[in-house]
Amino acid sequence: MANEQLVRQGRSAALAGRRLEISERPRTRENVRQESDLLEIREPKRRMRGSEQNICSRLGAIAALTACSSIFLPACSTTPAPSPVVSRAVLMWLKHPESSADRAQLIRAAHSLRMIPGVLRVDVGRAVPGLPPEMDKSFDLGVVITFRDHAALERYKSSRRRYEAMRRYLRPLVRRYVICDLSGR
Repeated sequence: MANEQLVRQGRSAALAGRRLEISERPRTRENVRQESDLLEIREPKRRMRGSEQNICSRLGAIAALTACSSIFLPACSTTPAPSPVVSRAVLMWLKHPESSADRAQLIRAAHSLRMIPGVLRVDVGRAVPGLPPEMDKSFDLGVVITFRDHAALERYKSSRRRYEAMRRYLRPLVRRYVICDLSGR
């Protein structure tokens, strides 16, 4: 009879059989608690407990990684030694400042200096950042050449490409030029 009542309530027969054993006992406070710990309730509880343990273990692993990174990574993030790059600016006053063809030839010649070993960068324009305040800023074209180190600057000074650029472009097109050290040496 108890089995029929459970089936009428919409419970399956398998669950009803398990529940029947408990319901045959007299209903005391202990039995009511046991009824709530049936298989249908116990399994999800176990899964939830397992997920709580998984979350705790994951959080523990994250905390351990954070602690290790805070201990070991500061050695990697130390500031590197200042770079020994050397920069030179060549300020040019053109013989024909209105001639865009002369200006274009000088720009091409300046960019060809990048082929010299040790030259990191060549910038050409009318504005040259980092010039000392006492420098005459009325120049027509400025070239900033950045070298890897002081030895690269010395190699540049004796380079055939530099002499060729000076002979073919600088002397015929430039009225006056000034070389300025931007790296503070």
